[in-house]
Amino acid sequence: MTKQKNWPYIVIGLLLVMVFFILLSNKNEDQLVNHHTFASFYVKEKGHHIEPGEYMEMWVEGYNEAENEENRKHYRVYIKDANVFNLIEEGSVYLFSFSNENSPDRYYLEQISPPNGENLTGEGR
Repeated sequence: MTKQKNWPYIVIGLLLVMVFFILLSNKNEDQLVNHHTFASFYVKEKGHHIEPGEYMEMWVEGYNEAENEENRKHYRVYIKDANVFNLIEEGSVYLFSFSNENSPDRYYLEQISPPNGENLTGEGR
């Protein structure tokens, strides 16, 4: 084949590669990650579910206390660490940061600060 007969194949190949990349990039847009940070997250309720020998789920339900009551959105935030879950008290306000990065249909706790604002960092003895 001559060079003039090859160019349609090259153009079609480039178009197919472009369509592939466009479809691949649109797939990632469907997985929107929501990060939320509230300085006054009111913990309304705590809950847990245990399947013996299989798994344990722990969560808190609450809302941003600073928002107007008619605009409040309630969130269920799952907590992976039982030690953190045990320290959270119902009816208290915390700085809460959570996202659905690891699971599109569930929010998981990223950071929490107690009501008095004390944060411990580093390692204990």
